[in-house]
Amino acid sequence: MTSKSIILERKGEKDGFAQRFGKEIPDGTLIFIEGKEGTGKSIFCQRFCYSLLKNGSTCSYVSTQYTIKSFLRQVASVGYDMRNYLIRGKLFFISTEVMLAETKPKSTFMEGLTTCKKLFDPDIIFIDSLSTLLNESLNEDNLVDLTNFFNRLKGSGKMIWVTGNPNEWSSRIHSAFQMICDIHYKITRESMPGVGIVHNIYLEKFNGARHKYEPLTTFSVRPGVGLTIETSGVAF
Repeated sequence: MTSKSIILERKGEKDGFAQRFGKEIPDGTLIFIEGKEGTGKSIFCQRFCYSLLKNGSTCSYVSTQYTIKSFLRQVASVGYDMRNYLIRGKLFFISTEVMLAETKPKSTFMEGLTTCKKLFDPDIIFIDSLSTLLNESLNEDNLVDLTNFFNRLKGSGKMIWVTGNPNEWSSRIHSAFQMICDIHYKITRESMPGVGIVHNIYLEKFNGARHKYEPLTTFSVRPGVGLTIETSGVAF
């Protein structure tokens, strides 16, 4: 089975996240990043997308939060500038405001997502956030259709990253994604004594891992730098 490297090196130094997350991700993998509002799901998608593009993959990115302008501004501000990949056709970006929201009711968004062929042409697909996008069109009756669709994509070697907020859809749908995903990240904001608020990312599951990985990483987000690993409350 082939795999994709998530190692990100800038100015001759690795940022450390790939080493903590298993270095590479097998093709044909569904990755689920869960977290409540403001925990950091999008910045992780941006970090992973940037490293995968830098390592030679093609990506598509669906955002329920950003327009293309605000996305490019955001990723540049944290050191993950993707403008050149967009210009060269390596990155295909869709703002759901443009793709779906203008003319169609939200109840049709699942059909719109699964029939948007161009979105699924690249090697890797990011959907940030699936729970926001499908909160009015995904239910327990058609969930099996969506999971079958993702399974077909996986079978053709595609890598799919989806994010979800447990407050935006039913607990049964949320639990289903925890079960069907191959890799499961859970991001939280927690209070650390003497430090204040920190972000933690738990790697709950990694099927098919080839290298060791850490179950917990504490991180912060820094302007111009992006994600930074914290250790004992001190950044390095």
